Amino acid sequence: MTNEKACEGIQVPYSAGRQYPTIMVPDNACDCHHHIYDPVRFPYLPTDVRNQPPATVDVYRLLQRRLGLVRNVIVTPSAYGTDNACTLDALRKMGVNARGVVVVDGSISDAELQDMHNLGVRGIRFNIATGGSDNREMIFTLSNRINELGWHVQFWMSANDTVKMEDFLQSLPSPIVFDHRGHLPQPEGVTHPAFRTICKLIDQGKTWVKLSGIYLDTKVGDPSYEDTVQVGKAYVQYAPERLVWGTDWPHPTIFSERRAWPDDANMLDLLAKQAEDELVRKRILADNPAELYGF
Repeated sequence: MTNEKACEGIQVPYSAGRQYPTIMVPDNACDCHHHIYDPVRFPYLPTDVRNQPPATVDVYRLLQRRLGLVRNVIVTPSAYGTDNACTLDALRKMGVNARGVVVVDGSISDAELQDMHNLGVRGIRFNIATGGSDNREMIFTLSNRINELGWHVQFWMSANDTVKMEDFLQSLPSPIVFDHRGHLPQPEGVTHPAFRTICKLIDQGKTWVKLSGIYLDTKVGDPSYEDTVQVGKAYVQYAPERLVWGTDWPHPTIFSERRAWPDDANMLDLLAKQAEDELVRKRILADNPAELYGF
């Protein structure tokens, strides 16, 4: 089945539920983790099984306006493998307030990395959780190369893999970003050894955590997500200066599991449950992203 046929007549909503957050959103607030899908112009890998419907720049901009967000970070999703054409096209459209995180392998040239940097790319992602490469030699080499550009390496992997790779992660030359709270499983949450591993890496001064995908790993679920809120709260108490926030729009896991669409405004409001102080929320939504992504 072609992507065009699979997505025919399907449109990703730009928001659900209340649509407007109730918390005060600071100037230059940033969504540090979302994806752009445009399968008609940029086909997915033949092996992709999700067939995510289109979620284009124009639709994402509607969400931005609803949530009061100005800056954004586009992350190449697993559906595209190491083909970053869709992400780079979106960066061109979104301009100076957008940054990107791409997926590459060892064949990428220095010239290509520089071209990506000029467009706003500031990191590379390893999608280990979805079968992406966990070749440590390649990861280390790429970490060393992109460190010269001021980029970071971002990991999408299980908490168990984080624990297994602790020594290796400590050896990486570049900064590290864990997406989706480091995927701490429930009901263990912060009692899982990965939380301690991530905190050790934070203590080294080069690690960040995304408070994104609050619906991932939860057992409690919508609308409170109380268990994953508690994980976020623990990170805020430990190192608010090393946290950023993201929507994970268009919520590809939700789509693939055919669950009810999450309320993006509610997920933004839940940041106030994790970071009660308004100045801390400003740090997470605006100041920290400016430092990490070079806005």
